[in-house]
Amino acid sequence: SRFFISDDFKIYTYNKNGSLRSDSPRIKGGCHYQGYIEGFPGSAVTLSTCSGLRGFLQFENVSYGIEPLGHSTFEYFVYRMSNEKPAGSLLVTSPTGSEPGGLTAEETAGKTQEGDQVSGLCSHGWQITYIESRVIFQFNYLGADEYIVTQKLVQVSSLLNAMFRSFNLTIMLSALEIWMDDSPLQKTGDGGDVLVQLLQWKQSSPLLQPYEVPYLLLYRDQAEFVGATALGKACQRDATGAVAVYQRFVTLESFSVLLAQLLARSLGISYDDPQKCRCPRTICIMTLEALRVSGAKAFSSCSIGEFKTFLKRNKNCPFIRHTLRHPSYRVTVCGNGVVEPGEQCDCGAAEACALDTCCAPRCKLKPGMQCSLGLCCENCQFKQKTSPCRPPADAQCDLAEFCNGSSASCPPDLYVQDGHGCERGTGSCYRGRCQSPDLQCQALYGRGARNAPLACYEEVNSHQDRFGNCGKHPQGGYQPCSWPNLECGKLVCAFPSHIPFTKAKGAIIYVQLQEHLCVSFDFMRGPTELDPLLVKEGTKCGPGKVCINGTCQPHAVLQYDCNVQEKCHGHGVCNNQKNCHCDPGWSPPHCKTRGSSVGGSIDS
Repeated sequence: SRFFISDDFKIYTYNKNGSLRSDSPRIKGGCHYQGYIEGFPGSAVTLSTCSGLRGFLQFENVSYGIEPLGHSTFEYFVYRMSNEKPAGSLLVTSPTGSEPGGLTAEETAGKTQEGDQVSGLCSHGWQITYIESRVIFQFNYLGADEYIVTQKLVQVSSLLNAMFRSFNLTIMLSALEIWMDDSPLQKTGDGGDVLVQLLQWKQSSPLLQPYEVPYLLLYRDQAEFVGATALGKACQRDATGAVAVYQRFVTLESFSVLLAQLLARSLGISYDDPQKCRCPRTICIMTLEALRVSGAKAFSSCSIGEFKTFLKRNKNCPFIRHTLRHPSYRVTVCGNGVVEPGEQCDCGAAEACALDTCCAPRCKLKPGMQCSLGLCCENCQFKQKTSPCRPPADAQCDLAEFCNGSSASCPPDLYVQDGHGCERGTGSCYRGRCQSPDLQCQALYGRGARNAPLACYEEVNSHQDRFGNCGKHPQGGYQPCSWPNLECGKLVCAFPSHIPFTKAKGAIIYVQLQEHLCVSFDFMRGPTELDPLLVKEGTKCGPGKVCINGTCQPHAVLQYDCNVQEKCHGHGVCNNQKNCHCDPGWSPPHCKTRGSSVGGSIDS
């Protein structure tokens, strides 16, 4: 559960006559949850159970929204999210300019600096780092109902906090300020002009608290800029704040990414250089593509390193606050259907508890019962030790998990260490999948298809069109492929048949090079969607090299260091925790002795 709504959250409304109204709505803060989708590494879930089930399900390159259907309490509408406007309208290129007082408005991409290669920041005990934000906007830009508008902004805040979770940073929503008619700001000019107006206004605002960071949301049909902030100056009282442009056809998911980028830039975080930064997702937040593409996103190693540097340089920042207990901590609530600290189970409302055979209404297990839910719980009892609870999603690079006989939970979802060879040496394991160009070709064209020779990649991927490219350009069109990265762009396959390919809808190009019939296929997706036929991350692109972020890099970037013969005695592989996962019949931790019928590891 995540808390990001302040205990004293208020909504301030200026009516058309300039009169001020203050409300303290009863918005719940302890019913927002973050997690991932079982069996889908790299996925993300942000859900709210405050008033029905609503939120977002994010896979690697597609997202779905879920919300109650009408006034029903048990029927839900699931829909695919996409930006209806062309992707180019989300980010418009314009030069950055220096403003009075040393401010620089962020309107386009900046240069990237290399950061530390770390996986995240650690929290110490119960210490929480948080920033309090006040959102200011004109009333009918997000809808004409105050409750609906508030609900949308809470959803955006939930997504924003999910993205900043790797920083151990909570973005607290402390207040909304709604202007029913004309605002005190002119809201004209470019991003820098509006930002300067906001920063001047905040100096005399009677409502803004000294520790709050103001975010001004603007609505424009045709936006010349998408946002503005003072770069790296989140700790300066006269410079902290941001302006963000909301457009009618932009999804809340994309808008939350825009806010994340603005906050990150104010924290001194640069845009990513794909050749230097390691991204744990298909798309990282500090890239131009992140605004255009749906799906789960995360901060790169560079972003995390730069944030650590920013904290070291700004140890007494008045806007980055710390507490030993979360500022919105609430006690466990029995009866909300979610098992929380201090509860053995939670069957929900009285009607549901009456039908539950495992859980009693006071959130305690019934006599003789060991569990109520979980992948290792069956008929209110723990499953037997070594019972399978999660089969491998990939036969070569994912690993099975087994129940331990004393818990209802399945062990964490582990996989073969990145960089381990697969598919007879043509591929590498990467994030639990065998990334082999042969397998990728066979998935589309069928048995007999295989990866094309380098000559085909040279011919096709040098064209910079829909059949040959190294991804889409942020401002439209296609990215060219440099020669070293030819095999990390569009997938080119050796076609196994002389009968035209008709099994999928799209466009295809055939190229005859000596004895090879090479093909490239285009699904003709929308401009905001990733091309599924780009060569996948972790795929080999030459001897001792793999594709990472669309570039061909040394295999050492995967940090594979497992000698299975020495460490696992030839009877297992290393998992992503760098422990041996033993073959059936061999016992962990070193697979040296016979014993366990299922094998496994000390982790699973």
